Amino acid sequence: MAAKAGLIIEARNSQASLATISAAATAAGALLALGVLAMTVALIRTEAAGDLRTLTAAGATSTTRRTLTAATAGALALLGALLGSATAYLALAAGHLSDLGTLSRVPVLYLAITILGVPVAADFRSQERRL
Repeated sequence: MAAKAGLIIEARNSQASLATISAAATAAGALLALGVLAMTVALIRTEAAGDLRTLTAAGATSTTRRTLTAATAGALALLGALLGSATAYLALAAGHLSDLGTLSRVPVLYLAITILGVPVAADFRSQERRL
């Protein structure tokens, strides 16, 4: 009907043009998660300062104390990444209930970067403070 009215119809592959936006959104989400994680670890360190003094008095080295902080940061980051990714997929599924086929192409690379990269970056950032 549109062609009979003299209009030109164009179609495009919307998924291919969104690759850059998806990569940027993944990076921005990871940076946001690291910022929230940094604040959380700082709060935990503040609350656990007495416990760290007890560990110091018991003979624990600074490496042991920092390893505990890094392990806490990594575990929190992994849990946050898993919960965030699962929640995002549930929200997408709820939005596409009428056509779940659109979710059949799972962005494995972006999920791997998010779920594995954020905890590694958090652990690296915690150990970087040691230097």
